[in-house]
Amino acid sequence: MNTSKPNFIIAGVMKGSTSAAAINLNKHEDIYCVTGYWKSKVNAYYGIDPSTMSGGLSETVSKELDFFNIEANYNLGIDFYKQYFPRGNKIQGEASPNYFSANETSNAVVTRMHTHLPDAKIIIILRDPITRAYSHFNMIQSKNPSWGSRFYGISFNSATEQKPMNNNILERSTYLSNLNLYRNTFGSSNVYVTLQELISADPVGEYNKIYEFLGAETLDSNPGYKDSHITQYSGSIDSQSETWLKNHFSSDVTAVKALYPDLDYSHWNTY
Repeated sequence: MNTSKPNFIIAGVMKGSTSAAAINLNKHEDIYCVTGYWKSKVNAYYGIDPSTMSGGLSETVSKELDFFNIEANYNLGIDFYKQYFPRGNKIQGEASPNYFSANETSNAVVTRMHTHLPDAKIIIILRDPITRAYSHFNMIQSKNPSWGSRFYGISFNSATEQKPMNNNILERSTYLSNLNLYRNTFGSSNVYVTLQELISADPVGEYNKIYEFLGAETLDSNPGYKDSHITQYSGSIDSQSETWLKNHFSSDVTAVKALYPDLDYSHWNTY
């Protein structure tokens, strides 16, 4: 199997429909994006044992590789990473939303990525900070991941307003510093930012913008785009949390809107 490096990365954000983006970009005949299905195919071809891996590489159903942000995975080397990109004649990439959170992993993730993929195009899908945080909280409650143990079995307000320090539910809804890190490292023209809400409202139009960014032909009709991991929650955001979170995210949202003033934020909360 021939391999080559990817030329695009969907770097974030967590709970921003990056799984749907990975699936839907594959519906374009000139684009290949790693999914859980193809990751399993590569593992079988090369005899890779996912149980010896870390993060996304260890999860057979996940599209994520978590190569640049986890030391053990990165130490496997770039040639190992290239095994997941067999389509040298295509636009190809991967979606690992943990790459966006440099405030958790230090700037090393972006530096590593740029060292090996200096010409890569970076796609970042933002989501309203409050609804993203609420989705993050509900995922923890339903899946009980080890990394979210401090939030097990408590209310959303207790997980946010009552625990504001070193809180990745809040940090992953704070976008400006990480956006600037990617822009400064790869160049603003190589970083494409859109909103999850815009893709949901007009998938054909929004995916065509991504195709243009990647250098692919646009599509005239919907090839069968799908939503991914759409969950109906039994509860809702309480008014106390909503008021506190609007104030908490206000300055960051204002700065993001100034950085990308042409995006339509009408589906976001008012901050």
